[in-house]
Amino acid sequence: MNDPFRILITDRNRHVREFLEREFRDAGYQTQVAKDGQEVLALMEAEKPPDLLILDLEMPHGDGLEILQRLQTRLPPLPVVIHAFLAEHSDQAALDKVAALVEKEGDTNCLRSTVMEVLRKHYPSRFEGMPQRG
Repeated sequence: MNDPFRILITDRNRHVREFLEREFRDAGYQTQVAKDGQEVLALMEAEKPPDLLILDLEMPHGDGLEILQRLQTRLPPLPVVIHAFLAEHSDQAALDKVAALVEKEGDTNCLRSTVMEVLRKHYPSRFEGMPQRG
């Protein structure tokens, strides 16, 4: 990608953060990681905020639902992909406003393809002239 998307990856588990960071970096994205809610909010206020947030709902120092509520007023809106054990959170109304929900599992193919779909939907001009891929 000539203008790589910036993805912020959050997860309570350091090993999951590092694994996802490698997967998305190897796929051509610029990546950042955050271990807790405080880091997420600080990185959202950075000079170059991310284009997309992969959010674990169970994080220390501000859980994912609190983060979602704070990000819903952000302009321009930031697409959020929830990456969690969804059975634990299926009844939360705040989840209706996220770009996508992906169940945590060992295989990242679903997460990677979902991220690509969300980016295409939210940033169509950055994909003009590029071949479609999944």
